[in-house]
Amino acid sequence: MILHSVYFSAKGTTRLCADCIAEGLNLEKRDYDWLTASEPEKTAIPTEDVLLFSMPVYGGFIPGLCAERVSSLEGDRTPAIIAAVYGNRHYDDALLQMKELLEKRGFVVIAAGAFLAEHSIFPAVAAGRPDEKDRAAMKEFAGRCRELLAQKGLWEEKEIALPGNPDYDASVFKGTAFHPDGDERCTGCGSCVEVCPMKAIDRENPRKTDASRCISCGACIRVCPEKARDYRGEAYLAARKGFEEKCAARREPELFYITS
Repeated sequence: MILHSVYFSAKGTTRLCADCIAEGLNLEKRDYDWLTASEPEKTAIPTEDVLLFSMPVYGGFIPGLCAERVSSLEGDRTPAIIAAVYGNRHYDDALLQMKELLEKRGFVVIAAGAFLAEHSIFPAVAAGRPDEKDRAAMKEFAGRCRELLAQKGLWEEKEIALPGNPDYDASVFKGTAFHPDGDERCTGCGSCVEVCPMKAIDRENPRKTDASRCISCGACIRVCPEKARDYRGEAYLAARKGFEEKCAARREPELFYITS
């Protein structure tokens, strides 16, 4: 059995979660990094293997780019484990969306987890997460997934129940008003240009960001060697203060499994 680990991880935390779960599953692993892949190749995953599908949550859903790229995956009643990684506000309908997207491609979701990580736009929220307690939850999750993978008869006949609005409309999320840009420290090295999954940064003027393309994933902030890119402005600072106050209470991972 091969574990096919598919993830989109702009700031590294979704991949960290994916790797932690994969370690607990203890299977031969193949990685598919959808941040760096301009166009993912068509990937057929046979029924004897397993898909680990790990995605960040933006506005209650997975990134639109990733929802589109699910069409590159093909299952054959292949078991799938899904992990939604969010920044302590809520994951809303993301797990349900991920399940339905994968089911249409021939996968059977046997387990799902909503895990916490530092918020991509307001990093003081859930700072330092995933932490040791989160990692312990991921290990617990992986252990239960191992058990389920050995119970093929169970997940061939049953369907996992997940929270969310069955009438969700992912198109209602139009993105955030805040987009990172560069300051005077920018040397024009182009690291941000290369990493941006939406091609929202002009190589000739990398300090600027095309707000109509940017999804505020934060990949450019992470790779900038001069720490020149960030979110700025009075509106951002005001929103950050309110968001930090509203989302200060710690949330814990939520785990769901297919049951008899």
